[in-house]
Amino acid sequence: MNKKDPGSLARFVLRVEFIPYIVFTIIGIAVLYVVGSIAVNAFHNGSLIPPPTKLNRYDCSAPSGNFSIMYLHGTDRVQIKSSSGSLDGTVSQNQFDWQGFATDRNVLGFAPPKEIVFEDSKSLHVSGPDLVNVVCNNTVAATSQRRDIAP
Repeated sequence: MNKKDPGSLARFVLRVEFIPYIVFTIIGIAVLYVVGSIAVNAFHNGSLIPPPTKLNRYDCSAPSGNFSIMYLHGTDRVQIKSSSGSLDGTVSQNQFDWQGFATDRNVLGFAPPKEIVFEDSKSLHVSGPDLVNVVCNNTVAATSQRRDIAP
């Protein structure tokens, strides 16, 4: 066998002992890509945690008084504010959960809404014990959801 045989290199690379080196190299490149993309996103956001999103404000007018609902479609957080007080809650499948204050009229001056009847980017229709299909309008112009990071 000649040392300059062109097939000897191919036989060396395709040997069974050489396959783990190829597999580990591919896995290593994939790991470096993932870690690198996390580092780039962390540098871009200013931290490893993504910036919080701002809730949209919907102003509502009801017979029981004016109030505001802070809500963003796709999130599970919601907040309602009236002249008497405010409540924090969660939303699941268009149903509000006010953590035990669902029928309490002392906090807001009325019972908070129970469900979202309709929503889009400009209006929110809510309904509850003291509210029947109340329309809430988003009066704030659309702004960027990203926060500025000061150097």
